Amino acid sequence: MSTTTESQLRRTRGIIGVLPYLLDIVVPLVSYYVLTSVGLSPFWSLLTGGALTTVVSIVNTIRRGKIDNLGILVIVEIALGLVLDLAVRDPRLTLARGSLFIALAGVWILVNTFTGRPITVDATKPFAAKKGGTDGIVAFEWLARNSPRFLRIHRSLSTVWSVMFLAYAAVRVVVIYRVTISEAVWLTEVPGVIAIAVCLIASARAGKQLEALVTDRMEHLPDESA
Repeated sequence: MSTTTESQLRRTRGIIGVLPYLLDIVVPLVSYYVLTSVGLSPFWSLLTGGALTTVVSIVNTIRRGKIDNLGILVIVEIALGLVLDLAVRDPRLTLARGSLFIALAGVWILVNTFTGRPITVDATKPFAAKKGGTDGIVAFEWLARNSPRFLRIHRSLSTVWSVMFLAYAAVRVVVIYRVTISEAVWLTEVPGVIAIAVCLIASARAGKQLEALVTDRMEHLPDESA
């Protein structure tokens, strides 16, 4: 494969990887302003946008092919969010409760960072499958069980994600209670875009290191099986 073609494939995978995050931002924004413009209340407009985003999250969970720790986290947040929204029916709280679940996600990731399998391990495993097929998965799982460097990279990456989630959650709450609802709907996404950008840059850097480890491990598989 030529360098140009490989570079194009990397950019395509990058765009596909970012798409779910873009949908999480665009769908609630567009639905809120469209629905409020036709007379729907801010609360129901926000709830509808959240429901549409939930559909996207469920589809992404199904695409991963199994319910892992990340999938469980998404499902729990969806269920709790709907119950809280319908119980309180406060548009400002409907916006703010997103911060609660973002913070919970940050804590979840941080706690898993110090286990034998940080949450980013399962999140990055599909890339090993795309890159190396069955051998890639075998190499990936061996590294997850036996490589201190592999786990250090994942723990560093998990820490970045958790810190960004917690910072984003805190900034959202400040914004929501200092500006109008109409302003908060879009303004709360600004720190989110920054946080996601930082996480994606960190993931790209970690991904290169992890890919090198998996590739190196794959080269040793034939020798072990011989």
